Amino acid sequence: MEDFEKYLAGFPHYKPEYFKQVLPYLTQKTLRSGDFLVRQGKVCKEIAFVKKGLLRLFYLNKDGREITQCFCKEGELATSYISMINSSASDIAIQAIEPTEVVLLPYNALLELYEQNVFWQQVGRLAAEQELIAIECHNRFLSDLSAREKYEQILTREKHLLQRVPLGYLASYMQITPETLSRIRRKASKNTSRN
Repeated sequence: MEDFEKYLAGFPHYKPEYFKQVLPYLTQKTLRSGDFLVRQGKVCKEIAFVKKGLLRLFYLNKDGREITQCFCKEGELATSYISMINSSASDIAIQAIEPTEVVLLPYNALLELYEQNVFWQQVGRLAAEQELIAIECHNRFLSDLSAREKYEQILTREKHLLQRVPLGYLASYMQITPETLSRIRRKASKNTSRN
């Protein structure tokens, strides 16, 4: 729980008493690689804080192919927002791609906390704003960059993904084929060895 407390302490106007407020609502869960936190078609009722490990959020497109929306690493939140807020079946799945530990906060508990203190409303708003920024940046990443530029951006900004994420998942995140990604990696590796 210490990691989640540090996360909350990063918000403006944090006081230790706020962590005491949320503590009774929190539970911890350990996932093995391949385990699902949320399955597509089920209602998501919790927000997960990634204490250790890596999650991927993905959906099936109209052709039945998995499309990875994002990866959530240590210190980040993961949930199916539409499902959670609307109490509807989730159109995305959340799966651990390595052994992962999460701290879970039920959405109904967060709604109660909103009523208790403005700090929690601020946490909810700022977390939602960060999610919106991440979605917009990923949409630009997909629409504006060539396959090679996408790889270079990951190399620059999210290098950890190259060590932690299987090639197929990374390719679906970039919305290219695994073969194209392999080709780009080989060329980048050759260029690096020449320099």
